[in-house]
Amino acid sequence: MASVYAHTDYRRFLREWYAEEKARRPHLSFRWIEQKTATDHSLLSKIFAGERHVSSTRVPQLVDLVGLSGLEADYFRLLVQYGKAKSAKEAQHCFAKLAELRRVAPVPLEEAQSGFWDSWVNVAVRALVGCGRFSDGFEEMGALLQPRVPGAQVRKALATLSGLGFVERDGDGFWRIREPFVRGVSAAQGRSLRHFHRQTLLLAAESVEGLPPALRDLSSVTVSIPASGYDEIREIVKDFRSRVLTAVSRMSDPDRVYQVSVQMVPLALPKGVERGVGD
Repeated sequence: MASVYAHTDYRRFLREWYAEEKARRPHLSFRWIEQKTATDHSLLSKIFAGERHVSSTRVPQLVDLVGLSGLEADYFRLLVQYGKAKSAKEAQHCFAKLAELRRVAPVPLEEAQSGFWDSWVNVAVRALVGCGRFSDGFEEMGALLQPRVPGAQVRKALATLSGLGFVERDGDGFWRIREPFVRGVSAAQGRSLRHFHRQTLLLAAESVEGLPPALRDLSSVTVSIPASGYDEIREIVKDFRSRVLTAVSRMSDPDRVYQVSVQMVPLALPKGVERGVGD
């Protein structure tokens, strides 16, 4: 099924979702959805057909039904507002927000692009390209990174990024980012992504002594939770990341690059829990 970001009509998205789910689960029906959403099945039929609109109080149930979360859930809620807009001004306002969320929707990496995570320099240089007009000033760019890296390493990073399709030169010879946000998703990228996380954790540790508090923010909380609490906190973190990306998309004239990380690691585990050794 096409991504929710490909739609401007939430009811058409629901129709596509229903058709795909019906093919996969023949028992699916509007009466079954009625039980999940507390919405009359006859009304649901009209909503999915584009003849009626869903009540605002039932939107959260539909979001859960189709399995959306984070930015995708925000986009769907805006689609409903856009579809129910009572004026051209309100519709334009919603459409502008929809376009903004489409821009910040992370693009999944292909397996062939897993080399992107091989070095924190690749990630930092890609983000730095978005902070100004850089052509061949490799030493200048290297001096801006924290910690500084040689110009030759920046040149290599740009060659890697260009080969992976993450950056390109514009008509004036300056580097530019091709996609605003990316994310790794495949199992093949797991090892590279874990390596990247190790590097960024080490950089954060070095910043404790290497940077003044005004330039870095490190904080943590230690809590006791049941087993079910882990997934709930993960959803909170996921929503936080979505909000950071949305906020960043509204900012203009960037001049620096920050790595925003949230770590949730166990300090004590109950007996019987498998404690595998990471590679």
